Amino acid sequence: MAPFGVDGYNGCVKGVAALAVALGAVFVTSAAAAPRPHVERAQTGTVQAVFTYSWDPARFRFSRQHITIDRAGTMRFSANLRKPPGSGATAQPAGFFSHKRSVSLADLDGDGEPEVVLDLYWGGAHCCWYTQIYRYDSATQHYRPLVHVWGNVSYVLADLDHDGREELVTRDDRFSYAFASFADSRWPVRILAYRDGKLTVVTKSYPTEVKRDSASLWHEAMARGRRKASNQGMMAAWAADQCLLGHCAVAFRSIASLSKTGRVHGELKPAAYERKLRAFLKRTAYR
Repeated sequence: MAPFGVDGYNGCVKGVAALAVALGAVFVTSAAAAPRPHVERAQTGTVQAVFTYSWDPARFRFSRQHITIDRAGTMRFSANLRKPPGSGATAQPAGFFSHKRSVSLADLDGDGEPEVVLDLYWGGAHCCWYTQIYRYDSATQHYRPLVHVWGNVSYVLADLDHDGREELVTRDDRFSYAFASFADSRWPVRILAYRDGKLTVVTKSYPTEVKRDSASLWHEAMARGRRKASNQGMMAAWAADQCLLGHCAVAFRSIASLSKTGRVHGELKPAAYERKLRAFLKRTAYR
């Protein structure tokens, strides 16, 4: 159930365009509106998280972002949100414009203690999404935050192996712009597990998900190739999946054969594309 497959990706792209139009409408129609406070709450058992912020439609800006976490009736964490990592200007609630809650609780590591998950965005046409995960430390009776940047793609929670612990299923954002424009880029599935307060890449442990993703990328790349449309970005993501499955050599032979018959198209010539792809997959630990 890897997210952002072919249909999901196209839906995301259309969503970004629709969102831009909607935001323009908000800006025009709400220019005179005053900043409005918002409160989001999430609770599981005795743990409650409250995320507050203000939205100023006239300035198109979020401010006063604050999160408070209570456990068993006692406040264990309270802090203003810091500026986003990287070049982000301000922390935006990821679900605001889609009318979804940005804060939630989930027992990501299966230890019986729920983590607080806060999904955020720092602006731009499609970048960047990031998540802050707050874990309870029984020794200090305080919550410790972990910040993870997803980039141009987001993620979903899914218990892939039905062991009671949810994995974080996303895509490898390092493939954005690597072999094509963003619109023609594709990303291999990437699966992370949250254990002991850290996120670890565990994609190889889920070959069924990788095979499903590989098949989807292959079909799209071949369809684009028949139309002589750019598909080097798709082939790169497909090759990465194949390498994870142990079929790296076969993947490169297939790409070479398809290039000779005119079914791989893009900005790079075949030899240069293969050299760059080999180096890229080695650098990103797929080979």
